[in-house]
Amino acid sequence: MKYIVISLIALFACRTNAQDFSFGKIKEADFKIQSSLLDSSSSGVVLNEYGYANIELSSIAGKGFEIDYYYHVLIKILNKEGYDQANFTIPLYLDNTEKEAVVDLKGFTYNLESGGINKTALGKENIITEKTSKNHHLVKIAFPQVKEGSIVELRYKTRSPFLFSLNAWTFQTEIPKLRSEFVTRIPDICTYRVNLKGGIPLGQRKVEQYNTQLSTEVGEVKGEKIAYLMTNIPAFVAEDYMTASKNFKSILTFELSRYAIPFGPNKTFSLTWDDVQRYLLDDEKFGGQLKRKSALKEFIDPLGVSELGNHEKATQIYDYIKQQIKWNGRHSMLADVGIKKALESRSGNSADINLALISALNYVGIPAEAVILSTRDNGYPGVYNAGLSEFNYVVARAKVDDAYFYLDASARYEPFGNLPMKCINYQGRNIPLEGVSDWVPLQANLVSSFNVYFNGKIDEEGSLKGKLTMTRGGYGASTKRTVMDGFTSIEEYFEDWQNKMTHMVVADAKVENQGNCEMLLKEEMDIDIMNFATIDKQEIHFNPIVYGRTDKNPFNLSSRTYPVDLGSKIQENLTFLIEVPEGFVLTEESLKMKESLSLPNRDARFIYSITQNGTQVSIQILTQVNKPVFLPEEYLDLKEFFSRIIQRQKGSCVLQHKG
Repeated sequence: MKYIVISLIALFACRTNAQDFSFGKIKEADFKIQSSLLDSSSSGVVLNEYGYANIELSSIAGKGFEIDYYYHVLIKILNKEGYDQANFTIPLYLDNTEKEAVVDLKGFTYNLESGGINKTALGKENIITEKTSKNHHLVKIAFPQVKEGSIVELRYKTRSPFLFSLNAWTFQTEIPKLRSEFVTRIPDICTYRVNLKGGIPLGQRKVEQYNTQLSTEVGEVKGEKIAYLMTNIPAFVAEDYMTASKNFKSILTFELSRYAIPFGPNKTFSLTWDDVQRYLLDDEKFGGQLKRKSALKEFIDPLGVSELGNHEKATQIYDYIKQQIKWNGRHSMLADVGIKKALESRSGNSADINLALISALNYVGIPAEAVILSTRDNGYPGVYNAGLSEFNYVVARAKVDDAYFYLDASARYEPFGNLPMKCINYQGRNIPLEGVSDWVPLQANLVSSFNVYFNGKIDEEGSLKGKLTMTRGGYGASTKRTVMDGFTSIEEYFEDWQNKMTHMVVADAKVENQGNCEMLLKEEMDIDIMNFATIDKQEIHFNPIVYGRTDKNPFNLSSRTYPVDLGSKIQENLTFLIEVPEGFVLTEESLKMKESLSLPNRDARFIYSITQNGTQVSIQILTQVNKPVFLPEEYLDLKEFFSRIIQRQKGSCVLQHKG
């Protein structure tokens, strides 16, 4: 077969520009902008935002196609909290001799003063370039003379030879936008998958053909211009108990799926999961670490686990890898130093550690495989299209008898079978050495528990003395162990605790099971709280919740468009046994403080009870959240549930003298 040699020819040198708004045309009216999107929480507002991405043939012979990316924005700073909106970062990618570059950059700060509008230009001193890695640079911009009420305007263009790297367009950010438009001009030689995340629909999507000014020996190359527009975009408000905000913001993303010249060279970039699996297993830093089955023989044989049962064998290997390799703080799917060297040097990234764990488990006869995932702060991994760019972590999945256990040996304080919170991010993808890759759920194996038990006495002066005991399990325990680890000693930890709990005096404090993550973490101390109760001859008033009161609702939005993701089920038990002076009994109103709340399907429960037996008042409080994820339509019920808990725990109980 005879191949046809194709060359692309630029017919005209001129390049069309999109319909941008005018640069530098600021009016006094712009400083007085009003919008229903603005409220007391608004720190800034985008007055106008425009960008385009053009794929064009480089004017330099032999360089091929490039992406010209253009960005122009006008932002009003409303208050001091909005000063960060005047700082920008432009990421640039480099690969050997090819690199992205800023080819044009201009900006001004505008301030309305008595004499009119004063403008201050960006200077060289306001722009720095920071090298963050071998392949990544950041251009950082800090606008000068920014004050409350300033308007900043930035315009820049970058040029990239990497057709796979068409920048995403973020319509929704932490401040509202009055208008945001993005235009793409893409010749038919490139095909991109376009995806709009988030819950805000486009206001307009306009498609038309355009003249690419290019032709081949078999005819002109057609092109498609698409304009994406949103107006009056509300700010994205982040709240507690959510995964990465980019999962829910309105963002337009582009993924190159095919590059083809008519009757000439073409390349398909779309991957299948078989391709991803094959790629990883062929990579020396992933599959290469797992295929050498006896790579860790010299380290594992001396442990003498061959005669143990499967579960004990697996737990001992897990504990050994945790103890022998210290995590260096870096996330990765790929080994850095390699599993053998990581054991020798006793240090490695998360992949060094967990690939070593997988290799060691397989060596002792426990079937184990890698599971790649995206951590919670990195966003959800791509569900619809196969690829690797959205994954950043690897853990182990071990089959012990008939049960699967997910393990991360870089997480020092997680018990066997419980992944750290950062890994609980919907689902991951298993990568077996043999067999088919598939999605696997990433779920917490343990309930996050917090138990408080207090036994003490109120004296005649209203002071409370007694013993306070707290135990934690699940993520409650691993989080607290990590906090303790940040102190040079447990004595220093309790000194810090005392400094924060200024209303009580702590003595004889101790911790049990700090280093044993298979056991509940236990803290115990004697406490003395002056002026705990108000006492006169006839009545005693006090709030009975000595420690562990819920006093802040984590849910404060009028509505929430994204799920509440707690990571795990939660359970809290608070028990307070308080001896009161002789002759005082709870009033009928105090005895009626009992409460029982429940969400539909018992998804969450709250029980509050108060009783008296002789001189001892007993308060028992149970709070359970029985599922880790609540959908947006369940948000208001959950918000009200916590609001009721707070109101009940605010109340004081009253005792009256019988005489």
